[in-house]
Amino acid sequence: MEKVQKENDGGLTRLEKQNALSDLCSENKHDESCPLYGYCKEVEAPFSMLSGVAIDRLYEDYILNPKCEVKVTRDQKAKADYGKEELTLVPRRIIHDICAIRMYGNKKYPEGGPDNWKQVEIERYRNAAFRHFLAYLDDPQGKDKESGFPHLWHLACNIAFLCEMEDGNEQTR
Repeated sequence: MEKVQKENDGGLTRLEKQNALSDLCSENKHDESCPLYGYCKEVEAPFSMLSGVAIDRLYEDYILNPKCEVKVTRDQKAKADYGKEELTLVPRRIIHDICAIRMYGNKKYPEGGPDNWKQVEIERYRNAAFRHFLAYLDDPQGKDKESGFPHLWHLACNIAFLCEMEDGNEQTR
């Protein structure tokens, strides 16, 4: 347990985080003295049934930052959503920007349909992202000569492709 507390979140799998949190429960027999007891009681879910996002947050709050108190801010009786992704935290502007680039790309490359981007080698998206990033650094208001859209939007789209393509694919990292 001490080893886990000293490490940062960097290399731990969700299972390792869950095991570290489980140690907190088993040491305290998951009664009122357990640091997670109040959380589990409030969301009306046993520790073993918590979502992966909840495990990540609890790990950060109870293991990495043990002085932090986790409080469920909403009643979980009618809708148990604590620990689930809060997508409203994502700035909406980027979604519109990526959409504009995707629509442009679909018109430019109609063959293969809307998912044709998945057929391109990942290294080409890395190169495109880097080119648009350098162009953005040179001129933050600059636009791509061919599309007329800002380099920043192209960068965001390429990064989105990379995030999708590299998600869970250890060979590309």
